[in-house]
Amino acid sequence: MTDQHASAPLLVYGTDCSYYTGKLETYLRAKGIAYRLVPFGEENMRRAARHTGVVQIPQVECPDGSWLVDTTLIIAHFERTRREPSFTPVDPATAFVSRLVEDYADEWLWRPAMHYRWSFPTTAALMSAWLAEHVRDRRVPEWLKRLYWRRRQHGTFVAGDGVAPATRIAIESAYLDTLATLEAVFAIRPFVLGERPTAADFGFMGPLFRHFFSDPAPARIMRERAPAVHEWVARMWNLRPERIAGMPMPERIPDDLGALLATIGEVYLPYLDANAAAFAKGDTRVSYPVRGTTITEPVKPYRVWCRDRLRTELVGLDADARSTVERALGASATARLAAPSPRPIENLVAELPLTTPPKAKPVDSWWRR
Repeated sequence: MTDQHASAPLLVYGTDCSYYTGKLETYLRAKGIAYRLVPFGEENMRRAARHTGVVQIPQVECPDGSWLVDTTLIIAHFERTRREPSFTPVDPATAFVSRLVEDYADEWLWRPAMHYRWSFPTTAALMSAWLAEHVRDRRVPEWLKRLYWRRRQHGTFVAGDGVAPATRIAIESAYLDTLATLEAVFAIRPFVLGERPTAADFGFMGPLFRHFFSDPAPARIMRERAPAVHEWVARMWNLRPERIAGMPMPERIPDDLGALLATIGEVYLPYLDANAAAFAKGDTRVSYPVRGTTITEPVKPYRVWCRDRLRTELVGLDADARSTVERALGASATARLAAPSPRPIENLVAELPLTTPPKAKPVDSWWRR
């Protein structure tokens, strides 16, 4: 990359109400990487998909013409190529747990975030009006655009993703339990694993910033039940490289993450297994138990890939690090994740940066064709 390219800002195609755009923006601000947020529209999303092969936000166009996609991979890319300030613990067991928590926050909290946004009339009306501004090239009345977004988002990401009267309590509990767990953590330290943010913190910024912190219904709950979490969101958004310099990197897995890691082991990893098993059989839907209810949702190839990447990282640990993870996560959960998927997905996304447009037809955000 030339000096001119190195100093030019990244173009981040996304929105200022987006789950993953908020996560990525928080990281770029903390890392000191210049960027410009470009509001998504049909035209620039089609253009991005031609370069990356996926229809989702955010997507990043680099000054040299290459592209970046998937916030987890983007963060890993910059952790490799721009070492300071680093957000990756040197201790391999701590780094793995950070990644595991990031994946949990990215994927498991997506459904309650969408539920609180689109199941509550006040928030749904607000956000459908906001999204309507992003389809200006459609010459239809504004009320029709708002209706389209409201029906699309609720139909796809709420009703179409397992939210029903019988599952609503369990789904809302995922948010409430997260608040309670993190409130206890942030009462004694500023970030999830210690005195410096890691991938775990950036992962939680996805749901907690642009959804739970910002949308009226969940924001009220956060303010009332978890003021330390509310403060943490602002602290994360206010990160800058010069403030991070004096923050020591976490060197070990904290002893007080038991509730969070238990939830991952008891709820999230069994879901990943069920999704992977259904994918291997060629099913389009998967059903699995979650604390007294059964959730049914579409099978998501992307999350098979998420599981496979976590497994690769886990089995790549040396014996001491693996033992440390096992003590924190539990032997059964660690063994569960160490088992290979029945139909693994390798290389779902090419190594970043992307320089050659894919030949295949673009996929959706869960990598379904």
